[in-house]
Amino acid sequence: MSNDWFQLYQVQEGDTVSGIASYWYGSGDEIYWRRIWLANRRVIGEDPNMIFPGQQLKLPLHRSIHYHIEEGDTLFQLAEWVYGDGNVYWVIQQANPWIHDPDQVQPSWWIWIP
Repeated sequence: MSNDWFQLYQVQEGDTVSGIASYWYGSGDEIYWRRIWLANRRVIGEDPNMIFPGQQLKLPLHRSIHYHIEEGDTLFQLAEWVYGDGNVYWVIQQANPWIHDPDQVQPSWWIWIP
């Protein structure tokens, strides 16, 4: 199953998030496995190493993520995780022009991370 921003993937025995990233993006580097973890944070939880056979994960297409803001998230932190540099938080802010203050993101918001 897929839609315009993800394809579903069922976790198999022995899978890791970095291994799935390597299959999906061609690289298991942190910048790629974090995209998968962020897109599935509500399913996986806070530890990206805790995936289990049978879980359904959303694999982002086009390397964009439709992300649900969780308590404690900041655009700086998300930019650091996704791009390796928190100072480029403005890229996320530009993709979500309705966010006027990057320090005031609220849990339960859905945002795009390009």
